[in-house]
Amino acid sequence: MRKKIKRKYTNMTLHQKVRFSILLFSLLPLLCLACVSLPLIYKNQVGKIQDEVYEELKNRVDDMDYEMNTIELMAKTVWSDTTFITEVGKAAINGSLGEYNRYLFQEQTLSTLKVITSISQVQSARIHLDYPGLREYSFYLYRMDRAEDSLWYADRNSLTYNGAWYMNVTEKQSYGTYSDYFTDKNMASYVIPIRISSDLTGIFEIMLPMKAIVPELYSAMQNRDVFLIDSKNRLLGMEAEGEFGDITIDNLADMMGLASLEEYDAQGIQIYHSMWRHSPVLLSVSRNEKTGIFLMQLTSVKKQYQAMALQIMVILLTEVLMTVLLLKAINSIVKRLLHDFDVFSECMREVENGNLDVEIPRLEQVEINAVAMQYNRMLGRVKQLMEISIHREVMVKEAQLKSLEKQINSHFLYNVLDSIKMMAEVKGIYNVSDALLALARMFRYNLQIDSHSVTLQEEISYLENYLKLCNIRYDYYINLSENVEDSIRKLKVPKVILQPIAENSIAYGLDELAEDTAIYLKAYIKDGFAYIEMTDMGKGMDEETLKRVREVIQNGGGGNHSTNGIGLHNIHERIRLMYGEQYGVEIFSMENCYTKVVLTISAEEML
Repeated sequence: MRKKIKRKYTNMTLHQKVRFSILLFSLLPLLCLACVSLPLIYKNQVGKIQDEVYEELKNRVDDMDYEMNTIELMAKTVWSDTTFITEVGKAAINGSLGEYNRYLFQEQTLSTLKVITSISQVQSARIHLDYPGLREYSFYLYRMDRAEDSLWYADRNSLTYNGAWYMNVTEKQSYGTYSDYFTDKNMASYVIPIRISSDLTGIFEIMLPMKAIVPELYSAMQNRDVFLIDSKNRLLGMEAEGEFGDITIDNLADMMGLASLEEYDAQGIQIYHSMWRHSPVLLSVSRNEKTGIFLMQLTSVKKQYQAMALQIMVILLTEVLMTVLLLKAINSIVKRLLHDFDVFSECMREVENGNLDVEIPRLEQVEINAVAMQYNRMLGRVKQLMEISIHREVMVKEAQLKSLEKQINSHFLYNVLDSIKMMAEVKGIYNVSDALLALARMFRYNLQIDSHSVTLQEEISYLENYLKLCNIRYDYYINLSENVEDSIRKLKVPKVILQPIAENSIAYGLDELAEDTAIYLKAYIKDGFAYIEMTDMGKGMDEETLKRVREVIQNGGGGNHSTNGIGLHNIHERIRLMYGEQYGVEIFSMENCYTKVVLTISAEEML
């Protein structure tokens, strides 16, 4: 995967790479902001909801504990009043008690229970005695079997003096003969055993509505429900028509991550996040350690989560919008930054199509402009080299044509000269024979048109033959003084470059002196260059003439002074065309002293 991404990045254009790089480094802060802000938003919103649910249940737990403790305190106050308990026992077992005394007992002694029923929504405060033939007192004193439908009836013999709470104590309602014995649904009873004597025992019960303990029980509330699970593992207080009406204890245990509620051992209020019917819910749980009763609140947080999701979506859309705007800005910036590259590329395409006259204009970016100017110079140099190459080829073709035109006449003259030489040798005229031999060798040298370069030794031999003929022609003798090492004689040089120099030396430097003289030839190699110097001790030149000759050598137009039509400018151009512009012809002179011509060629052309 990494190699694939790297390969894809490598294949991108420069525009794409710049856009991608800028976008990547610009998106990093946005991504970091999203990674930090979104979890914080989620945590804060969920924490806020959780805190609200926690506070609601805590208030309910506190109210419930207060109500239950109040009831327990009143029950134990009555239970601890031995006088009251004794009088109740006497009245219960004394069957001969008169009407007046029974009235006093009911109005004075049992009035204690009447006080209890007048406070805190208590529906009934009564004593149940397990005594045959017990005379009952309505609302306050009953036989034990009156409570046989109550949940605590089966446990009456095992109750401790700490008492016990029973939720939804009976499903029976008051009716018929027993209408003075209050029973109803959804009632809670606190019961505590009493012992009047060894033979007389009973149960003191305080009954009140479960809603007096937890007001929201069996109430229809929006998005939430409050309920109890008692010590008998019964689910109580759930609104049957509500959103959570069909939930079970197993469902609740599963929400808490338990196999059953018997495994629950947490302290205080606990909050559980879960799902019910594909909607998020919060289950808050508190367990009364003394009674074993669970108080629970199940809250649907679907709307809160939707609001939170909307908030997160707004943030994400904002970041997407910022990314789009950022991308547009990046495209604009990259387009402006790389505009110079586009201009550069367009000019290069023009050159590729053959238009070498195109020139890159001045660009805005300093670095790119520097490259463009260098490219313009390089293109100019290429055009110059192409023109030189074309000029060189033209000169070569012209030389070949001229040589071909003269080839027939030169062969005829060479054969005639060879015949005259043989006639001179027959007659014993050897000086004429030697002159004809030198002339014939020069003709043979000129007939070699298959190559434009020869060895330096071949050029020297051609020069020697030329000077032999000059010594016959003129009244004075010209000697060639050579200072050339044998290794340098193998150096490859352009053809016919020494004879025109000697011809100019004789015509413009030595002829007017008309006396025996010498031409000095020197060749050597230095710093990778080969230098060939020809010096005559003739009349030389003044400064003005020397300047004019140098200009003719460089630019032409007056250097055609030799008999064969190849002047110093011609030699200079041929050397430059063959080796390069750093090579060529230089001339030095001093009036009435000397003239020196220096040829500079490449030293790499050694055999």
